[in-house]
Amino acid sequence: MDAAEILAALGRRRPKILVLGDVLLDRWCEGGAERLCREGPVPVLDVARVVDAPGGAGNTAMNLAALGAEVVLAGVAGDDEPGAALSVCLDRAGVSTEGTLVRRAGRSTSVKSRMLAGGQLLLRVDSCRRADEDEAREVSDRSLAALAGVDAVVVCDYGLGALAALDRSAVRRGAHALVVDARRFHDWASLRADVATPNAQEAADLLGEPAPHGDRRAWAEGHARELGTATGAAHTLVTLDRDGTVLLGPPGSVHATAARPAPEQNAVGAGDTFVAGLAYALALGLPVDAAADVGQAAADVVVGLPGTSTCTGERLAAALRREPPRRVSTLEAAREAAAAARSAGQAVVLTNGVFDGLHRGHTAFLEEAARMGGLLVVGVNSDQSAHRLHGVLPSAAEDDRAAVVAALGSVDHALVFDSETAVPLIEALAPDVYVKGGDYLPGMLAEAGAVAAVGGRLETLGWTERPRRRPVDERRTDSHPEASGPRDSHHPEAGSAMGSRPVDRRADR
Repeated sequence: MDAAEILAALGRRRPKILVLGDVLLDRWCEGGAERLCREGPVPVLDVARVVDAPGGAGNTAMNLAALGAEVVLAGVAGDDEPGAALSVCLDRAGVSTEGTLVRRAGRSTSVKSRMLAGGQLLLRVDSCRRADEDEAREVSDRSLAALAGVDAVVVCDYGLGALAALDRSAVRRGAHALVVDARRFHDWASLRADVATPNAQEAADLLGEPAPHGDRRAWAEGHARELGTATGAAHTLVTLDRDGTVLLGPPGSVHATAARPAPEQNAVGAGDTFVAGLAYALALGLPVDAAADVGQAAADVVVGLPGTSTCTGERLAAALRREPPRRVSTLEAAREAAAAARSAGQAVVLTNGVFDGLHRGHTAFLEEAARMGGLLVVGVNSDQSAHRLHGVLPSAAEDDRAAVVAALGSVDHALVFDSETAVPLIEALAPDVYVKGGDYLPGMLAEAGAVAAVGGRLETLGWTERPRRRPVDERRTDSHPEASGPRDSHHPEAGSAMGSRPVDRRADR
């Protein structure tokens, strides 16, 4: 199928997809580390910000919701603070867990916590547990009850036992399209999935061989029959990160995709996005080779957008059309995009500001805002409106400020507006969510009434101040006096139930 045919199929309706598997909370504790602990030679992290996001099967579900699917997630969490944070994350992402996420009193939620100082990872702490037998049985019961009317099922088994009691025969009978993404694919061979998605290392493990080097695509094609037997799937799709993927089906049936080149740090999380794009397309009835192309396009979007691990339906369409990255938008274009997003079942998020001297606080704020829906529109104050608000002109011109915001991976549309408040934008776009920093109280906002009038909700996020340079007498005195870089200064109570730092779940298995 060509891009036009694929886009037509993707635009016809909104599929319903059931995601089954091990759910966990990814948590990032960010701050500064400028002193050593007295108990031992380790840095002391002064936490300024805690960011949470769904992990494991939750991340796959969130990716599917971002693409525009109606998503139901079944799994296990705890009746604890991380479980509550996870539920908030999933709800904001548009993932349904009502009656399907098992949360029993006294049980804990699996958490992977990362400690970062100035963006540098210091430590990861895993607090993961295996689901108890009674929880696994309840997951099976709730999964079967949720099967009615779904277009596809995605199995995400990362070894934490949520699917240990799953009635696999019933799932196979009820799934029109079935995708398996697992840590141990041979455990699911009897399910006879439509597509199994091992990476190169997992494929080699299935055959008891060392990880392939050199031409990994040729290696996979040369082992097509053995891999098909090992996975039990009608098609085995081997993901090869920078080398794209190779789809192996009946004898002689091979379809390859090519990945977009990207820095290694941008590729984390792309595997989950690929699986989501693949399942999304299969749920709409696309052939499996076309579905692989959709998955690759979605993954390419992620690796091209630092700081985000999801691909929206709009970005997917642009990638399939091979459009260049979006530049500064217009109100009319943003209005059309908002209408398209709503028709695909996605929430529209709006925020605004001057964005003069864009810094890490701004980007973190926009990344959180993006996670609250499927489309993020950012209004950038014109030079004159900023002058009327603050008495001085911004240091950068409005076109430059808007262009920098538009270039951020979290932003779908950035446009210049000339009023002191965002009320005209709210009235024009009718956002589902209007977001401001946590230093604004709802009662202080002129926009609060306008948001209520269009049926939206107002959200405030923990705010982050502009980074401060060290005083001259504290700077380094070597040949690079500012080698340590500026420090971020965060509001001490800043925090959020959503985040957008990508995680490579496949590497964590």
